[in-house]
Amino acid sequence: MADYDLPEDLLQLRREFLTAQRRLSELGRAMPSAAAVRAQEAEPPTEEQRQAWAAAQDECRRLAVQIQTHPWWATVDSRQAAERALRDAAAERDDLDQVG
Repeated sequence: MADYDLPEDLLQLRREFLTAQRRLSELGRAMPSAAAVRAQEAEPPTEEQRQAWAAAQDECRRLAVQIQTHPWWATVDSRQAAERALRDAAAERDDLDQVG
């Protein structure tokens, strides 16, 4: 696999995306399931929960678009390999940040 000199801003966008995905997941776990609401085993999500979920989804989308349209992609020989390198580098740095 080729080594890629990842732009710092792209790496930061990917890390922000990972954080936004975790936030979306946390919000999802805090909301009742649709099945539980239908079975009247839980109350529907509050307006505040729905707004928080929508904001987190919007943030994920915004970051995904910024990542996918970054001009650096036009300079790589293999988009697939470069995406893998970005995912790996961002995850590695993210893991280090969570430990430290």
